[in-house]
Amino acid sequence: MSSLQDTIKGITKRLRVHHYIVIAIVLGIGIFNAATALSPVISQKELESNIEKSFEKWWAEEGAAQFRTVGLTDDEKTKLQEFVQYRDRILSAGKTFDIEDRKAAMRKEFREWWEIGGGKEKFADEHGFYPKEAHFEIECHKFIKNYTDKFVRYSLAYVPKDGEYERLFTSWLLFPSAWNYIIFAVFFLFAYFLLAERWGAAITLGFFFAFIFAGGFVTDILTSTSFFDHYTMDRYMGASIALAFMLGASAFDERKDAIPGWVLGTAIMGAILDAAVNALVNGGIFAAVVTASIPAFGLGALAGFKIPRRRKSEAEKKADALEERFRRTANRNLAAERRQKTRNQMDEGFQEAKKGHYDAARQLLCQAMTAILQEQPADKETVTKFAERMTNPNLFIDVASTQWLEWGDTAKAKGLTETALLLLEKGLKSEKNATLARRALFNIGELRVNFGIEPEEGVKRLQKVIELNDSDLIAKQAKRLLEKAGA
Repeated sequence: MSSLQDTIKGITKRLRVHHYIVIAIVLGIGIFNAATALSPVISQKELESNIEKSFEKWWAEEGAAQFRTVGLTDDEKTKLQEFVQYRDRILSAGKTFDIEDRKAAMRKEFREWWEIGGGKEKFADEHGFYPKEAHFEIECHKFIKNYTDKFVRYSLAYVPKDGEYERLFTSWLLFPSAWNYIIFAVFFLFAYFLLAERWGAAITLGFFFAFIFAGGFVTDILTSTSFFDHYTMDRYMGASIALAFMLGASAFDERKDAIPGWVLGTAIMGAILDAAVNALVNGGIFAAVVTASIPAFGLGALAGFKIPRRRKSEAEKKADALEERFRRTANRNLAAERRQKTRNQMDEGFQEAKKGHYDAARQLLCQAMTAILQEQPADKETVTKFAERMTNPNLFIDVASTQWLEWGDTAKAKGLTETALLLLEKGLKSEKNATLARRALFNIGELRVNFGIEPEEGVKRLQKVIELNDSDLIAKQAKRLLEKAGA
């Protein structure tokens, strides 16, 4: 999981202008598909609503009265029957926005014209022979195509039977379903970010567009075979084959173990999901697309193995080095390093004291004592030994009495009783401030009485506290401790 997070962070830090442009284009394609797919549906719903409103108005003003005039009932059943006929008349006049329904109606209209309206005779006059059923299909297809080419989702799509190869360059902008687009958006950006990092944006996009055209051409060849020939009238769209190539390339690399396991798994999952949607949801010509996607993934894997990584710029090398430094810092045990640094300071401070460098020794040892008292959890054994060495009268360093008392208070608060007594006693010996000295006396007496460490000495300290002032809060606390000690 940490590998995945590190990779994602690394990718986001490397986003460049071309990444944002590609993201914007992918989002724009999604909006384009939504608009072109939903526009006829919305228009059809508006038409249906207008038909219903128009019929209701006619029925209320004229229709019901006409039925009553001729002695027929104007009940709901009659009204519904009239509405169905009314709606069919409008839609059959070519007003529907449902393209597939309109194609079916146009085929029926063309058949009537072909058989009854003189279509066959006109064809015979123009071509010099009487047409067969195959000629009807050709002419009917041209008639319907003139209508469907007015709509983007038909004019940009590639139909193998029509052989308009220039549409292979536009068919990838359309997607047969929302699922196809979602899979494309997620896994294309995933593969693009990885491959643009390895190969560069130009090579990555070059391969993508090459496989858009090549994939459509392979699909066209497949539909010319007996296995897929019944799909030659279907519309080919989307970028599944090019996506399969990119996922295959992103899953493999020329360097051994250069691809994390999650990248390989994600690439394979994306290819399987896209193939499943094409085979199970879309069907038709997309069965041929699935067939073509399999070798495309394999070619992508081969490209991943064979195409060398691009040379990184100096700026990228510096960014990599900085990122690696941050990564190492994040993986370090900073607490352990700080603890070791404190102990090194202790050793160095005592070494400086032996050399007679007392100022340097004092600075190092004071820093070490302050640091070691802040450690969590406390290293009781080390702290005690350090305090004993610090309070040794043979260590000739000049530490302020207030500093000793401060360390003693800290040790007391952390439950380091013996260390606190050593430090407080040391500070008390040289403290001139009566208030601070009295406070130190109380702390020493409290620790000795409560923890049974030479309690008679603790009683003396508490008695001295009361002797100096027997009316304040500290004195009251001292009296309670003396009662506890039986003094």
